Amino acid sequence: MSNNIFLKNSNEFKKPSPSPLTEFADSGVASRFTPLSSANNRKLNTNHDDDDDYQSISTEYHSVSSISKPELRYKTCVPYMQYSNCLITYLDHPSAIFIQIGQDGERFQQMHQDLNRYYMDNINSYSNISTNIFNIGDFCVAYSTRYFEFFRARILNIDHANQQFLIIYVDFGNSEWVHIKSIRPLHTEFAELEIQCIPVTLSHILPKKDSKTGSIEWNTATGKECTRRLRRLLIKPESEPFLFVSVIFLSNEMWWPLPFVDIKVDGQDLAEILHNDGFARLTRNNKELRMIYPNFGNHPNEHLIFNIQSSKQIQNRCR
Repeated sequence: MSNNIFLKNSNEFKKPSPSPLTEFADSGVASRFTPLSSANNRKLNTNHDDDDDYQSISTEYHSVSSISKPELRYKTCVPYMQYSNCLITYLDHPSAIFIQIGQDGERFQQMHQDLNRYYMDNINSYSNISTNIFNIGDFCVAYSTRYFEFFRARILNIDHANQQFLIIYVDFGNSEWVHIKSIRPLHTEFAELEIQCIPVTLSHILPKKDSKTGSIEWNTATGKECTRRLRRLLIKPESEPFLFVSVIFLSNEMWWPLPFVDIKVDGQDLAEILHNDGFARLTRNNKELRMIYPNFGNHPNEHLIFNIQSSKQIQNRCR
């Protein structure tokens, strides 16, 4: 299955029930599992011994005491530069959008093909190892039984009892639980290309006040309606052509963990579209978001999902 097909379908994974810890993750991302999520509560199918998909990629046992764990670099963009032909690959809500810019498109396609060729040719290598080999935050390669391909990933959580890993596909932004038989160490040659997906916040837009609860956040019924509208607008079904957008990266703010961006769809400002359609409200001051989400970026899982850096790293980045 082609890379582009995965890019479209990657936004359609089943949404879990909100975790008990979601309220402490100030990004308002209720569609992601947090560290206290229970795999048992989600009724995961953990009996993979009878699963043909997993049997096809795991027939040998390997005892491994240590493996190489290369780090993947995250892509950065030049402030106030316009990038055309960008793709929205996933979004949690208007303040947490994942985009791919087209600079390294051909290199990424080639890397992805080489990666799959290598791991398919070595299908049984590291196919049955202990969950203790990996740690939360490690980069890895994960096999998707939905798309029948390997993808670069990062571990967000580990359920040792059920041998499950919560991963984020770093080049696309979506996440899911997979069995350990689907996890492989990331080889250095596939860590050379930067992560292609950049998490950003749409500038000059805020959630509207929810008529029932009075809350102002993306996780209300009103906020979720806005997110659904945004997904329908930006992420097209597989049968339709890709929707390319224009993105301008604004300055990196010390008080907000993600870069603000202006996005234009067919020449129209995305924030204005949401405002005019009644799904959100415009603001001249992006700092209002900090009042809505004062702790956004403090949760450990947010660090991994959005690549949120420490204060020292942000200072160095802004120099």
